[in-house]
Amino acid sequence: MAGVTGLLVLLAVALFSAGVVRAGEYRPGLVGAPEVIDNPENDEGLQRALQFAMTAYNRASNDMYSSRVVRVISAKRQIVAGVKYIMKVEIARTTCTKPAADLQRCAFRVEPQMAKHTICNFVVLNVPWRNQIELLDSKCQ
Repeated sequence: MAGVTGLLVLLAVALFSAGVVRAGEYRPGLVGAPEVIDNPENDEGLQRALQFAMTAYNRASNDMYSSRVVRVISAKRQIVAGVKYIMKVEIARTTCTKPAADLQRCAFRVEPQMAKHTICNFVVLNVPWRNQIELLDSKCQ
């Protein structure tokens, strides 16, 4: 019996030591935790989610001019029952009235009284196998 107990103690010490040694190594984040998107301009999924969020924003806005993204401040991706995109972006009013066919061709307003810059937080859920995309949260200030 003492041999089994000693073996268990030795095994526990070995496992603990392995964890301590590994603590200094890089370990990826928790599975399912949001992960930072390092290059948002080249992430197709993020760009689709952002386009969807901006379409919803422009539809809901009372402004007669369309707005579009100036820059992505931060972006994260979280794998859930689909892919959740969590974005913080700066948007601005364009010269195009609603509905704008191709927002990317619309120039930003430059006149101080017309140029309206806003910071928005969008959360978009994309479930590609269901062909479903939805805006879960939209807060702009």
